[in-house]
Formats: sequence, structure tokens, C-alpha cells
Amino acid sequence: MIVSLLRGRRTVGVLGASALWLAGSAAHAAQVCALGRIAIVESRRGDCHAIRAIVLDPKGMPAAAGAVCLTKSAALHQLTRQGDYIVAQLWNAIEIYSFADPRAPRLVRSFTLDETHPSWGGGGIVHEGDRLLVLGTTVSAELEMAGPPSAWSVRNLEPTAELRRRTEGLYDQEAREKDPSEFVPVRRGLIPLEGGVFAVLWRETRPSPGVLRHRQYLRAVESGATMQIDVHDETID
Repeated sequence: MIVSLLRGRRTVGVLGASALWLAGSAAHAAQVCALGRIAIVESRRGDCHAIRAIVLDPKGMPAAAGAVCLTKSAALHQLTRQGDYIVAQLWNAIEIYSFADPRAPRLVRSFTLDETHPSWGGGGIVHEGDRLLVLGTTVSAELEMAGPPSAWSVRNLEPTAELRRRTEGLYDQEAREKDPSEFVPVRRGLIPLEGGVFAVLWRETRPSPGVLRHRQYLRAVESGATMQIDVHDETID
């Protein structure tokens, strides 16, 4: 279910079962990325693990446009932007999507990544101009992104001690090991997306001892309308 709020007036709309409401995913929020005046969000509908375009309707309310299913079943780690394209980093793959028509996004290129080393901690992606460093737990690769996606290429990075240090430094282990007794119900502040049209909002509550409930929302900055895009419970031992 998608719930939108506009200046105190509550409007409820349904876009099919589990269109943007993600349940049961442990410890990870839905991935969100901005593409101009469009927000691209991770979503699930049945067996389709997708990325979906969210646009503003004439009343300034977030509205779901087109979606495209990811072709790999590997976990989605991060969404990022390169020019007019969305780059999806999965466990051992990179997929590039065009949202030139938000109603009909499409896959334009994909790469399968080699698992080049034993499992490391941390991970993430790093932009360096037209290069994207994919630093994963078992993959280390460099994506060259000059020109159109048809000209992009990928190469493995040598798994050196320095690369491992850099990979592990992309993950805040200290925050994940925080004493569970320190967690209290909170409302985190808005995090603006690139472009200034949307922002991401998290709320955490403790519905029962040992459980944290995380809810993630997409907010239209000008109207204040809010769409729920993710919810999951995390068990704290």
C-alpha cells in the first residue's frame, strides 16, 4: 500500500499488491536514486525485483510510473547515476537502465563481474569521473563509462591489501555494532536527493522488545506529499 500525505490531508492509494511496499528484507532499506526530476526506487511485485520511476502528478503528489525488472537474481546493493542512465550494482553484476521514457524504462547494457577474491568486509561504489569502482565483498572491478553505454567496459582490479583497506572503509562497522539498548524510537531528518524535487525520510520504532521497525518514505519537497516505499523489521539480539 502507498500512503500519501499532503499538508495534513490524508490520501490513500493502492498500486497492486506490494507495488512499492517491501516487507521482510533484513537490515537494508530500499535503494533510491535521483534522475533529474524523477526518483528511481527499488520495488518488488510478485517475482519481479524491479526499479521504478516515481514522478510528480499535476497536484504535486508522488506517482509511480514505469518499472523494469532486474535481470539478475543477485542482491541489489546500490543504485547510482551516470549521465542519463541508472547503474544498478548487484552482487556480481552491473546493469545499466535508460529512463528516457519513465513509463517504459529498459535495460541497455549489463556486465557479469568476476569474484576476484575471498570475502572481505564492507563494500560500496566510488565515482571517479568517468570511472566507477565497484568494491564488493568478493568482487573488485572498474567500470569505464566514457561515451554511450555500448562503449562502456569493465576490468578486474588486483585484490591488493590497499584495495581491501579501502573496501572495508566504505562500511561503518562501528554503527552496526552499536549497543541495542541505545536504540530508541526516532524520526530521522529528511535527506535531499540530487535535483531537490524529492527527499528520503526514515522512521524507526520499537514495536516490541528486541525488534526495530524501519519505515522508509519518499517525500515531494514542494508539496510535502509522502509515499511509503519500504518497511521491514530487524531483530536485535
